[in-house]
Amino acid sequence: MYNISVSHCLDNDLNEFKEYNVTHERYYKIQNLTPFTEYWLKLALSNFYDNKSSMSLRFGADMILKTAPDKLNAPENVTVQVLTPTLAKIYWMPPKKLNCAVVNYEVHWMSVLFPNDTRKITFQMPPKQLINNLEHTDDGKVFTKIQLLPGQEYLVYVRVYPGNFSNFFTDSSNKSIYMYSEPNNLTLSGVSKNSMNISWILSVNLTINYSLQYKNDAMPKWQKVYNIVKNNDKVTHYIENLLPQTLYKFRLILRYREHMEDFIWPPDEGFTFRTLGKQMKTL
Repeated sequence: MYNISVSHCLDNDLNEFKEYNVTHERYYKIQNLTPFTEYWLKLALSNFYDNKSSMSLRFGADMILKTAPDKLNAPENVTVQVLTPTLAKIYWMPPKKLNCAVVNYEVHWMSVLFPNDTRKITFQMPPKQLINNLEHTDDGKVFTKIQLLPGQEYLVYVRVYPGNFSNFFTDSSNKSIYMYSEPNNLTLSGVSKNSMNISWILSVNLTINYSLQYKNDAMPKWQKVYNIVKNNDKVTHYIENLLPQTLYKFRLILRYREHMEDFIWPPDEGFTFRTLGKQMKTL
């Protein structure tokens, strides 16, 4: 008499065992297995006298087989959190019944445009990001961060597929996200030979901290401006002891409520202003 013992890995890392009594048959079909799952099979031999004597089964060598891949359940509870004008965090719950299978995740996003006041979703070749290093929250969610463009609306979804079988993918439902707009432009509100006044309009209820920095080409480090006056939402920074007829670069260092890292804007040092030159004496 033959006996087949089958076990496979569950999501809680425990093994589930099933016994199949195949009597004297030389062939047996095991059904209702889970796709893309690794199974351990053992074949045991016994006879009438073994059973009567309560003798243990005599097992042959283990055999490991894997069922063919198939689509997994979709990632669940996808949520999106805006961190900065260019950074968003995507959360999701892993699919149920992974059975310890190795899976890959991709985050896809599509911009939503409004030409002529008509909503249009651009589905052609949506950008994607393959998630290599997964991060987890305490409640079991998976998350990653993606870079997007400021002031735009996006549709975001998460794709999952068995490792090395990208054609068996399953997508989550779409989630809409509105990115923060860029900070308002810096303006030169006053200038002399040795000083500048730089003003900008603060974005209400988005940032928790901000500062202005400046430098010229000869300065090795950025300098922070400490003389600040705030009038409602308008912030003016007063910079003194500058060189005449010199070009200075300016940038903002911002902290947003949901992201405890500095956001530098603009990233390309796009705001430059020049002090006035020395006045010529008149005869």
